[in-house]
Amino acid sequence: MNKDIARKLIAIVASEKKNVNKYSRQDFVTVLSYKRSLLEPEAVDEFLAKSMESGILIEKENNYSPNFSTSGIVVPLDFAVSKEDLFSDSVERPLVDRLLDAASASGKLTKKEAMARAKELLKNMHYINFEIALLSVIIDEGIEADHFLKEMAAE
Repeated sequence: MNKDIARKLIAIVASEKKNVNKYSRQDFVTVLSYKRSLLEPEAVDEFLAKSMESGILIEKENNYSPNFSTSGIVVPLDFAVSKEDLFSDSVERPLVDRLLDAASASGKLTKKEAMARAKELLKNMHYINFEIALLSVIIDEGIEADHFLKEMAAE
């Protein structure tokens, strides 16, 4: 599942349900299917299951809570998603772009802050590249990056 898109979908639900930190299945269906027409109601169940598997949602007593801060996630007004994009683990985009998206999607860093900190780290290190510096910044912030580590180790 594409975690960046999933985080944006969760942030959309969070913005619709202000001042609440847990959401029911019906909240996701209402917002994502009926209000925004982003996913079919059947796809919402799969989305919730995969989000729990990947650790970005936590289920307690039939309510779902995000495992990240939704306040820092920016979702464009013309945001659209297809089921294929959401549930694919595509790695077609460059690693730097995906790392920066993960940093900004966490709400802990903006892309600009992540790049600045990686460049600062790179000044003092002579044997690492920008991707490794950026990954180090992301991990230091406590952002989940295991899949990036595995991808880099496989190269």
